[in-house]
Amino acid sequence: MGGNRTLVIVALLLIVLVGIAGGGYWYMQNRPTPEEVVEETPVPVEYTEIVVAIQNIPRGMLIKSEDFAMELQQWPNDYLPVEFYTDLAEIDGKFARMDIPRGMPILPDMIGGPGGMLSATGSAAALFSPEDRVAYAIPMDLQGAVAWAIQPGDHVDVVAALGMVAVDSEFQSVLPNQFFALPQTEGDTALSGIYGRFETLPNGQPALIYPSTSMIPGLVVQMTVQDAIVWHVGVWDVVSALAGATPEPTVAAEGEASEGGGGLLSTGGAAEPTPLPVMVEYKDVAPVTLLVKREDVLVLKYLHEMGADLDLVLRPAGFTSTVLQTQPVWLRYIIDKYQLPDTSSDLPVAPKAVRTPIAIEVETPTPEGE
Repeated sequence: MGGNRTLVIVALLLIVLVGIAGGGYWYMQNRPTPEEVVEETPVPVEYTEIVVAIQNIPRGMLIKSEDFAMELQQWPNDYLPVEFYTDLAEIDGKFARMDIPRGMPILPDMIGGPGGMLSATGSAAALFSPEDRVAYAIPMDLQGAVAWAIQPGDHVDVVAALGMVAVDSEFQSVLPNQFFALPQTEGDTALSGIYGRFETLPNGQPALIYPSTSMIPGLVVQMTVQDAIVWHVGVWDVVSALAGATPEPTVAAEGEASEGGGGLLSTGGAAEPTPLPVMVEYKDVAPVTLLVKREDVLVLKYLHEMGADLDLVLRPAGFTSTVLQTQPVWLRYIIDKYQLPDTSSDLPVAPKAVRTPIAIEVETPTPEGE
């Protein structure tokens, strides 16, 4: 009985093992085929190097490369702005028209120089440096503006020519005075006229001497305001105001310098047509906007209102120091310095011109883009 039981157990074990083996074989033959796993090749991200603010730049700040307020950074092409800069030099020396946060690409609408029209954040004309100066415009002619050679950024001095006349200290009126003599006795005639001086003529007869013409003013020339900065020449935004648009930098294709130093301003696509330069003629008299100290504004205002003739003298580039006060120049100074005679000639001969002096005809210049 024990042997039969053992045989039965062994047989059952064999049956189980055969069933397991058969089931495993069937599963291996009929298992579902796994789908092939396709490894996707990552698409490379393309970048463009653009100018980005690395510091918070407040409105009105003069952006300089040496201040480390901006740098070139790699920016994904999928997130590039419509317009951007790819060269630090194109922003160096410009002003921030609005607050530019750190990490923000610097866009053309965010910066500008003199000449901008009024915007939502104020006038671009107010974006200048240094802060201890103010802008003041004075009228200038061809000679006073150094033949229109001055350009924004130049440093100039202001020369003033004043006419001095003798006045009555009490009346504050130009001499000589008028007089009216009241009769002292009956039969006397009332006298009136210009109060001159009494002299005795060679024949012994007394005479009243009075001027034959109005008083000749004495001319005095002096250097006044020093180291003023030329901010603008001409009227602000005449062409832009007529066109109803704010002037912007010239747009060029990516990697191409725009005409006239417009810079590497890219749109990421085809270049827009470069506008033709607008020809603006300087008039005989045009305003010149200067950046001066506040005290100097009062000086210029007074000189202008009193009718002084003002001229600008151009300083050498980089010379910004104040020189010692110059000595005023008038007739006595010229006579003494150059040893000119202060009496008329008593020679029996006089010079006579042999030809008409040569005169130079000056045409009004027509600079571009003013």
